Amino acid sequence: MNNLYQKLKKYSLEDTVGFEKSDRQFLALEKLYREKLFSDDIYLFLIIANALVCYQLSGSGEDYWEEFSDEVVNKKINNFEDIEKFFVEFLPVSKNNRRLVDVKSKRIKKIVNNVQLSDIQRLDFEAYYKNMQKLVGNLAIVMNQKTDAKTIVFAVKMFSYGARNVFSYLEYFPNDIIIPLDNRLEKLYYKYNIHKVTVSKKEIQNFYNNLSQRLRIPPLHLDSLLWVNYKKFIK
Repeated sequence: MNNLYQKLKKYSLEDTVGFEKSDRQFLALEKLYREKLFSDDIYLFLIIANALVCYQLSGSGEDYWEEFSDEVVNKKINNFEDIEKFFVEFLPVSKNNRRLVDVKSKRIKKIVNNVQLSDIQRLDFEAYYKNMQKLVGNLAIVMNQKTDAKTIVFAVKMFSYGARNVFSYLEYFPNDIIIPLDNRLEKLYYKYNIHKVTVSKKEIQNFYNNLSQRLRIPPLHLDSLLWVNYKKFIK
């Protein structure tokens, strides 16, 4: 851990938030917010739904969120049914998310059909923004997944990106929401732990949790720091 810690210790939490603003995924959602034809509530729900199917991509995550934003921006979406219809039409033709389309379409249907309130305008997204642990827990229940599932945690991260546009203030990620492990983070782990052969995802998770504590940067913010600067740290 020490080698990676030495490279990261010069960065503060404020530095990390600055890096988030240069994340192409953040910029795609910022642009979408400026140009969208639908309500803020639809905007935030679309982000959550899209994050829940953001896995096994056929392109990069950055390319996919830009593609998604470009595709949805001019749609007139008023309700849950419109959201489901959008994804059913979009996923099969997506350049960057064309794998497991049937499975992902079912995930969209699940989140749409299992939201407790039938009226999307009654969902208190600002309350979720102020209490992101609650959003993690509720998404896990709806999707029948663990609270540390990658897509659940990632959905909260992307929701936060969108919420910053809607509410015009920053809520820091809580320390108890874990970092969503992906291929990049696993590669970084093995680069800086060269004595390790193959370890469990839990051990890698613990590595990043400990690193987060030492740096005093919450895990989801640490994820952004490593994501945006990945090429620099992997060299």
